[in-house]
Order: sequence, then structure tokens, then C-alpha cells
Amino acid sequence: MWRLLCILALVISSEARPKKYAGIPLQKPVSPRASTDNRLNKTLVKPSNYALDLKVTKDNLDKGEFSGAVTITLNVLKDTDSFVIHAKALNISTVTLTGNNYAGTVTAEDADANDFVTITGSKNITKGDNYILKIDYTGVLSDTDMDGFYRSSYKDADGNTKYLATTQFEQTGARRAFPCFDEPSFKATFDITITYPDTSTALSNTEPKKTRSDAENGLVTVAFKTTPKMSTYLIAFIVSEFECTDIKKADDGTPTSVCGRPGTKETLSNALKAGIEALNTMKTFTNIAYGALGNKKMTQAAIPDFATGAMENWGLATYRETDLIWDKDQSSNYYQEVVYTAVAHELAHQWFGDYVTIDSWSDLFLKEGFATYFEYHSAAQVHKDWQLEKQFVLEQVQTILVTDSRKDSEALSYNTSDLGEIESRYNDVSYSKGSAVLKMLQSFLGLKNFKKGLNKYLTDHAQNVATPDELWSSFEDFKPKDVPDKLTVVMDNWTKKAGYPLLSLTQNEANITVTQQRFLLSDDDSDYTKWYVPITYTTSADPSKFTETTTKQWLTPDTNVTIVLDKKDNWIILNNQQVGYYRVNYDKTLLAKIKDALNSDGQGKIDEISRSQLVDDQLNFARAGKAEYADVLKFLEFMKNDNSYYTWYSAFEGFSYLLKRTNDDKIRTPLKKYVKDLMESLLVSVPFTTENPKAQIYTLKQVLALTWACNLGEENCVNNATAAFTSYTTDDKIPSRNLKSIVYCTGLKNSKNSTNDYDFLYNKYLSTDLATEQVTILEALGCINNSTIRQEYLKVALTDKVRIHNVDFVFKSVYSNNEKEGVNDMLQFIQNNYQDFEKHFGTQSTLTSLISKVGDWITNQDQIDTLNEFLKTYGLDASIKEAVKTAVASATTNLKEISTLEGKLKDYFGPTSGASINTYHLVNLALIGVVYLFFNFF
Repeated sequence: MWRLLCILALVISSEARPKKYAGIPLQKPVSPRASTDNRLNKTLVKPSNYALDLKVTKDNLDKGEFSGAVTITLNVLKDTDSFVIHAKALNISTVTLTGNNYAGTVTAEDADANDFVTITGSKNITKGDNYILKIDYTGVLSDTDMDGFYRSSYKDADGNTKYLATTQFEQTGARRAFPCFDEPSFKATFDITITYPDTSTALSNTEPKKTRSDAENGLVTVAFKTTPKMSTYLIAFIVSEFECTDIKKADDGTPTSVCGRPGTKETLSNALKAGIEALNTMKTFTNIAYGALGNKKMTQAAIPDFATGAMENWGLATYRETDLIWDKDQSSNYYQEVVYTAVAHELAHQWFGDYVTIDSWSDLFLKEGFATYFEYHSAAQVHKDWQLEKQFVLEQVQTILVTDSRKDSEALSYNTSDLGEIESRYNDVSYSKGSAVLKMLQSFLGLKNFKKGLNKYLTDHAQNVATPDELWSSFEDFKPKDVPDKLTVVMDNWTKKAGYPLLSLTQNEANITVTQQRFLLSDDDSDYTKWYVPITYTTSADPSKFTETTTKQWLTPDTNVTIVLDKKDNWIILNNQQVGYYRVNYDKTLLAKIKDALNSDGQGKIDEISRSQLVDDQLNFARAGKAEYADVLKFLEFMKNDNSYYTWYSAFEGFSYLLKRTNDDKIRTPLKKYVKDLMESLLVSVPFTTENPKAQIYTLKQVLALTWACNLGEENCVNNATAAFTSYTTDDKIPSRNLKSIVYCTGLKNSKNSTNDYDFLYNKYLSTDLATEQVTILEALGCINNSTIRQEYLKVALTDKVRIHNVDFVFKSVYSNNEKEGVNDMLQFIQNNYQDFEKHFGTQSTLTSLISKVGDWITNQDQIDTLNEFLKTYGLDASIKEAVKTAVASATTNLKEISTLEGKLKDYFGPTSGASINTYHLVNLALIGVVYLFFNFF
């Protein structure tokens, strides 16, 4: 399942996630499930096949309902009179159990808080025999949940609303569509039959086997071919009036196509090409063709309403429209990259997740880490000029290094039992850290050995489940001799412990001693975890070695490492291409030599990824109190002559944190000036008026640099952007597809006619059906420089004008684009409209999530007081109260952090520094003058 990444989230913003839920255990004499957690008991019965028969008529689609019957073939592993399956929001009408002359009666209890339905017979079913469980039921096609079997909609060319029924089963949504054993390890085959209106079509995981028509009732019934052995969360079906591209074949002959609402076929061609290339790349990498996995077709579909970024259903991958539809004339380069990486991610899952599945959600990284790794690696084989392997370092490695440096970070493998804990595993640790650790593994094994190990892993666990230790064991025969222990030992702390090491380098003449300790942003040295760390490095004697990622030495939990420098070596830099999952701290002598090299011609030939890593590490060392901000900001002055996208991406991440966590204008004003001064050469390298959309990295750098420049009020950027916006509003001259996000936001921030300009862009939003353009506008409308209009804009999120999966773009555009005023607007909106959230979304979770996010942006006591006042509201739901209390606690921590940070920054931006504040300095001079006059004249 793919999470949407957004480069523009760098711009003075950052976000986080998770949730929690408590389950209620049931007790039975034969223990239908384990009493220690909320998972199904694997020792009683297991499904081998599901025959699923669904019916969705035109009337069903209009009313939001469906009917179904499921027949489950059960293998009995132990004599029992009862067992448990999952069902949620289903109305079960009849239950029968047959097989082995079974003559007893059977009953089904209503689903409990864990979605468990206990099936109880009047007689035992016996070990070793097969039985048939048949359940008839009806269900609801929800408009709000976007989970399970649900209803989506769109407007056709005539403005009529068209409904479709679609699915999203990961993590636990299959139980909303049919009663089942809804855990990954309960794999079975599926025979799916769907009856639907003859004006529609039906798609599922496999190709159609047989179709029959019922012209009298306007219905068609299609039976699909039996699926491979698979988990319930990977089943998918869609009833819609979608159009599909022509079928193209991958190298192994697999037919592929892409489907979407009518009118989108041309804009799906990019995704079709990306899909074929991803299948071919995965075949080459794993030495196993897609068709050999057990499924004979691959369809992708763009769903108008979709909660996640995308979903890897085996043979029928589903996506948000922004992740699959790309218009070459209107959508940006960034969104083209989104399509390729999203497709690469989901199709990698066909091998890692679908073919070989995780045993439990506790080891989610085992599929999401691989998919994120291939998201970059697979697409990089086709678009080498996109430098996706380098982008991986910025967007995955450096991002998760911040998250994983918090005291409350979780390990890659983390036991989950209840539904809330399962959901909480879908976080940056599972995706980003998982992929970073796998990238490190690939590096110290070597690419050829890594491929051999993956082939063995996939072959040994074909159409089955696997654990992390089974993955590590698959590489054992292919590891280099220098690896210090068995891989199950080497990888143990990387998998089962939170965090990562900080490698500290100390020089004593020619000897460099390398030690390790866990890196934490908080001042806490109580964690003594140590790791097996593969070390790579480059010295000044041969800077061409930056591209070599073969391990030179191993740092182990029990021993330090000594590196002996040659006389020709002036500096040393560890972690080539940042393939190792760790930070590096140099002593003052070593760092001074690196600083000198960075300030010399050509930055001393230090590679741009190493420069990026140095910037990221130094800013985070200052944040953690391991370096002084005054020293780090002086260190970064080499960037006046550094125009690399990678160095600046890392720098902007750090500057984003500083601007988010400062409140005093005496600090913020010179801080912004510092960044603008540092950016002068960068902006010259990507002028507003010179675009080159064929050069991906140039374009990404241009958008990043100009977004920051305009947000910081850089005059040339603001003038160009507002002029382009004016041309759009007066002459309907559409801005450049790559710069329109900057033009829209800057135009609204600097509007001289707020109402007209807002209405103009809002109407453009209403008139387009291109999802990428809709999101681009939604992210910009909150930039409007009028609080009253911003309040009206926020209310739009509670109407059908904004798809539910897009409401966060509305909220964030207000609270992240307008500094403290935006947060104030958000708090006022919550106070005035909190009762409308449940009415519109059907749940309080959107509101509680919003409160949590806004809490992270609070910067002053008045805002905390506003939250506390809201807490006193009569009749406030308990979940909202809890969210407010958590937000207050978070905001209180923010204020302490702000106070500490501003104190540190004064060392650099204070009145005696080179970055002094003129007004502050003048006040001091005036005071000195008064004192002088007092003592000399009175």
C-alpha cells in the first residue's frame, strides 16, 4: 500500500500519524482463539477455498447496499465444536455447515468488538476432515469509510452522478465484504462470481472465466478464474462503467491494462507504460516472471474516492486518481514521477506481499520495506535521469532518521494484537526504515548476492507466508566472508530494536577511532543498544571512491573500529551514498578539515550526497544539543556556492524545523534573511523564467527553490509569481504546469482583491475533473490573505465539493501556509464547526486527527488557552476531549522546545553577531547614550 509523498511538504511544514484501539476477548471452553491476544487461533480450522457470490444491482448502487453468499471449504486441524471467523457491518441471515455426514445444527454469534463471529455447532467437527461453511448475508456500500466494499462516485460528461462499487481490504476490510478468516496467514484460493447491471462491467483479481446475461432483469453474471493461494486483504472487485486502455503485454506475455472513469483513457497511458516496465524490471531483478507467480493478468484502476495512495491487490491494483492519471499538458513533472513510483511500489508487492506474504501485521516492513525499496530502484531502471536512487536517500533515509531518533520510536518488528495496533504499524518506520535497512543489506551483501538471496526467499516461500528471520536466512549462503556473524544475528537489533546508531569519529594522529551509541533527539543516554554496522568511507586522497559502497570495516556491538589514515589523507567522510542507516559525528579537528574542503573550489570534490548527509547530520546534531547552532549555521555557509538539489533539500528540511519552532520575530526575521542570503546562487541557477521540463532534477530543484523563495518574500520570485497569477485571472493565461503551485499560492498571499482572486481560483477547482489540478488548487486556496475567506474555505471541506480523501489538503493549506494566523483560523473553525464533522464524515476520527495535527503547529500560549477553553464545551465527545488533551500536551512541549531553540539561535542571531538585528542594536546604542548623558550631565 503506497503512501503519497509530496516534495512540497518540505516547505515550512512536516507531519506525523498513528492511533490506538482496545479489544475485548471472548472466552470459550475450547478456546476458539488464543487467549493471549486478539488474533485467530491457527490450531483449529483453516480455509482452503472461498466461493464468493456477490450481487450489486442498479438499485443496490443507488441505495448503497449489496448481498452475498460465501462458501468456505474448511480443513479441520483439531476436534472442536466452535471456531471463530471475522465479519463487520454484515447482516448474516443463514449459516450452514456440511461435510463428513455432519448432521448437527450451527449458530453464529453477532460480531464482537474485535469483529469476531463465533460459529458453534451442536456436534464436534473432526480433525483431518473437510467441511463446507456457507453463509448468506447483506452489507452496506459506505460513502464515507472508503474501507471494505464501498461506494465511490463521479460526474459524467452531462453532470449526472455515477456510482461504482469498489474495495479496499488492507488491513481488515475484507470482513466488511464477506465473512472470512481475515488475517494474512490464512491464505486460500478464491472463486469469485459477481452479478451486476448490464450497463456496467466487473473487474476482479483474475480474468473472467464465464459470463451469462439476464436481459429480462438487466443483469450480467461473471465468474472469474480461481485465484492463486492468497490472503483476504489482497482480494479486490470493482463494479463500474470504467473504460480501460488497450491491453499491452509485458515481456513474459502478461496482459496489462489500466482502467478509469470515462474520459480518462488518454491520461492513463503513462501508467500503462509504467506498469509494463515495472513488471519487466521485477522479472529481471528476481529472476521470476510475474506470470510464474500464479496470476495471468495485471489490471490497474484509478478510483475517484480512495483513502490510501494505492493498493497492491493481486492482479487488480487500485490507486487514487492523482497516483495513476497524468495529463502531459496540465500535470507537473512531480506527478509524473508519482505515477511511476506508485506503480513500481504496488507491482513490487505482487512478489513481496502477494506471492510471499507476511505472517502477521507485526512484521509489516517485510512487504512495505521491499515495496518502498523497489519504488525507487525499479523506476530508476527506466528513468535513469530522474536519479531516483539519490532521491531515495532524501525522501526515505533522511526523513526516517528524524522520526526514528525519538524516544518513543518503534522497532521494525513490533507485536500487534488489536485493530488499532495493526493500523499504527502503517507508519514511516515500516515503510522508510524498512526500505533503508534493506538498502543497507543490499549494500553490504553486494547487488548480485542480494538478488540471489531474494530469489531463494521467494522460491522457498512461494504462495506462503514468511518471517524476518526466514528472509535473513535466505541470504546466508550468499553473504561475503567479512560479515561478522550469521545474518539472523547481524540483523537482529536492526529489526527488533528501535532507533539507530550515531558513529562518533575521534582522531589521534593517523588513527581514527569509531565508536557507537544510539542517537536520540532528546538528552537521554539511557539506551545502550548497539548494532553491527557496515562502514564505508572516502578520503581526500581519492574522492572518486564516493560511489563505492562495498563495506570496508564492520563496527560490532562489542568492539570499536580504528581506521588508519594515509599521510596523503587530509579528510575522511563515512557512509558513501548514505547506504548505511546511521549518522556520523566528527570531532572538531576532522570537521574543520571537511569544512575547509567544502569551502574550497569544487567543494573539495566531496560528492553531493555526502554533502547532503553532512548538512542533514549537522542540523540534527544542533537540534539534539550535540552541536551549537552558531557553529552549524557557520558550517552551512559553504552552501552559498552549492547549487545541488540534494544539499538544498536537506538544508530546507532543517530550516523548516527552525521556522516551525521559532516564534520571536527577533529570531525569525534574521533567520529568514540568513536563508535568503544563502540561496542567492541557488536562485540564479533556476530562474523563474527559465524552465526545462525535460530535465527532472532541474525542475524539482526549481520548484523547491522558488517555493521557498516566494514563501520567504524574495522580491523577484514574488513579482514573477504574482504577475503570472494576474495573467491567469485577467487573460486566462494558464501558468506553467510545473510552477502553478507557486503561482497560485503566491498570487493569493499577495492579492489586492482577495474575494475576486479566491473566487476565480475556487471556480477553476470546481470546473476541472483532473485530480492533480484539483489537489494543486486545494493546496493553494488556503494561502489567501484574508481570514474571513479562509474560514469560508475551511467550511467547504465539510461539503461534497471536496472528496473525503482530499480534506486534509484543505486543512493543511490553512494551518501551514499562514504562520500563527493560520493556526488561529483552524482553532476557530474547530470550535465553531466541530459538531458538523461526524455528520459529514460519519465518524469523529477526521476531527480528532485534525486536532492532533494542529496541536503540532501551535507556537504560543494564547493558542493553548483556546484549546483549553474548547475543552470546557458542554457535551463534547470523549474522543474529542482526549484529542484536545493530547494536543495541549504536544503544544506545551512545543513551547518549551521553542524557548530552548530560540535561546540557542540567539548565539548566532543575537545583537553582537554578524547577523545582528539593526533595531535591537540601535536600542542598545540609545541606552548607552542615555547612561552616558546621565553620568556626565547630572
